[in-house]
Amino acid sequence: MTGRFEAIPARRERLALVGLALFVAAGHIAHLPIWLSVVTLGLFVWQGWAHWHERPAPPGWLRAGATLGVFACVFFGIGQITGQTAGVALLALMTTLKLSELEKQRDSEIVLLLCCFVLATEFLFSQSLAMAAYLVAGLLAIVTVFVYVHTQPGAGRLRHAIGEAATLTAWAVPLAAACFVLFPRLPGPLWSIERDNTGAGVTGLSDRMSPGSISQLATSEAVAFRARFSADAPPPDQRYWRGPVLWDSVDGSWMNRDDRRDLPAADVVPRGPTTRVTMTLEPRDQPWLIALDTPLAANRDFTQRPGATLVADTPITERIRYTTRSATRRALDPQLARPTRRRASALPPAGNPRTRALAERLAAESTSTGDLIDHTLAWFAARDFVYTLSPPASANRDRVDQFLFDDRAGFCEHYASALVWLMRAAGVPARVVTGYLGGEHALYGDYWIIRDADAHAWAEVWRDEVGWQRVDATRIVAPARIERGPAFDGASSSGSHRNGGSAFLGGLLYRTRMGWDAVNAEWNRWFLAYGPALQTRLLGRLGLADYGRAIAVLTITAVLCLGVISALMGWRMRPTRSRDRVVVAWQRVERRMARAGWPRGDGEPAGAWAARLHDAGAPGAHALVALAESYETLRYRPGGVPGDVRAFRRATRRFRAR
Repeated sequence: MTGRFEAIPARRERLALVGLALFVAAGHIAHLPIWLSVVTLGLFVWQGWAHWHERPAPPGWLRAGATLGVFACVFFGIGQITGQTAGVALLALMTTLKLSELEKQRDSEIVLLLCCFVLATEFLFSQSLAMAAYLVAGLLAIVTVFVYVHTQPGAGRLRHAIGEAATLTAWAVPLAAACFVLFPRLPGPLWSIERDNTGAGVTGLSDRMSPGSISQLATSEAVAFRARFSADAPPPDQRYWRGPVLWDSVDGSWMNRDDRRDLPAADVVPRGPTTRVTMTLEPRDQPWLIALDTPLAANRDFTQRPGATLVADTPITERIRYTTRSATRRALDPQLARPTRRRASALPPAGNPRTRALAERLAAESTSTGDLIDHTLAWFAARDFVYTLSPPASANRDRVDQFLFDDRAGFCEHYASALVWLMRAAGVPARVVTGYLGGEHALYGDYWIIRDADAHAWAEVWRDEVGWQRVDATRIVAPARIERGPAFDGASSSGSHRNGGSAFLGGLLYRTRMGWDAVNAEWNRWFLAYGPALQTRLLGRLGLADYGRAIAVLTITAVLCLGVISALMGWRMRPTRSRDRVVVAWQRVERRMARAGWPRGDGEPAGAWAARLHDAGAPGAHALVALAESYETLRYRPGGVPGDVRAFRRATRRFRAR
């Protein structure tokens, strides 16, 4: 008799495995180079054709050559055979090659396991709600094919497999939910994976602002974070979201030099009510905890930089949710420490002579720092400055001079940099602040969407007794950018898309997009942002703040869920017993003879079995022959009466194998 794992899968089973592998690998097509996706699809077509026509498996030398070819394709197409994209590409391609050797049932089991791995790797690229729905569909498909290949051929085989897959998945939901809520959330992945370093894509704000760095962000509609205010949201011109604060001017760029760590912590003195904001921050591989205006506290571990920026202990590589308390009316560093003053006043020893001369003239005309700020902004307002995402390229070493006196066209980063230069050249401490401005109120839901297009830079100038004061020259040049955001300032190429346009189709697309964003916002809020901090607060509300108690509850919950599921599965899989009293009574006789060492053979008729045991001299065989004759008479010959059945059942109860 052929063993289960030695049986050759039928054609339908092999085609089902090919279709399953294609379905779970389809999500990776967008992540692989185009020609590598074409190779993958070509291999799937070859496997489908071969199994449809029941072609024999290719020889070993051909499979070995195809394996080496796959490694070569990945290496020359991606440049490496390790890392996120290369590893997934190898996994998908090797799965297609495994389909070429479905010679035994164990090969089917291996393909099913490979499909599970391929499906799980989809989450390395996206954790969106759409991807989650795709993964659920893929899981159902895997379980369906698993049940299908383990079910005997016959009518309703596929329907049975689909039903069993849906039932098993439904039973797993309570246990999965309990594990998700209670299982300890670790700060980071369970294992380390070499991440791709292609240099492509928008990475968000950094601690360096070079010409064009923020204007590149302003062309992206990607969501940077979402915010929920505990009370009414402040007006647009007060929705400044603080990110990195930059102190050092080096070769036309602003940065934080690593060798300058001599500044004291920021001193924030609130001068009015504070604002609580719950943030859902997208992963950008940067440590900045973006916060409204000047943050005072946050409900997660952070370090406050001298510029009042909140910084996480490690780069943020996954979506997180946290709550901040901020002061929009405050005095920031009302008494400036000497190291801070020295660093906030430093300029390169040479360069930008016209800017220095202008600063000296404005300082001579001013009686105070506030007067100097007003004179400087008035100077900007009196010139024909243009706010644009595409300023003229600058090859000049004196970039600030070229911007202020020649080009007079730039983005917020140009205006912030020039203003800080003017203040420092006039002997006033100043610094560059980068972050975001404004935001778009959600059409469905009480939250705000802040995108990369809302990235902004402004200056902070220090004044006696007042502290650091925000000064935004963009307000003078492009007031619509401050009051209503980039969707209305004409600088963003995506403006018409964001406000939806006036046409019916544009409005419909806008409402659809915002509706989908609302769904994703809730998904991010309750699922993807559920990290260690949120779990600790939730367990604390449930009375499980103690780690040992949480583990105990998790263990008990898992055991109970597994016990209930096992009991239900055992009940559904129990052997079916006949309700025929004659059959039940005869099965009692069979069990007694089997315990005595004389079992009935598979498919052996009752009379033949009794005669065989009689000829072999088995104990009780004479009575067994009579019982077998009565059984066949009552079971297969019509006309039996209740009295005969009762007599037969009494005889089976008295029967002993001796």
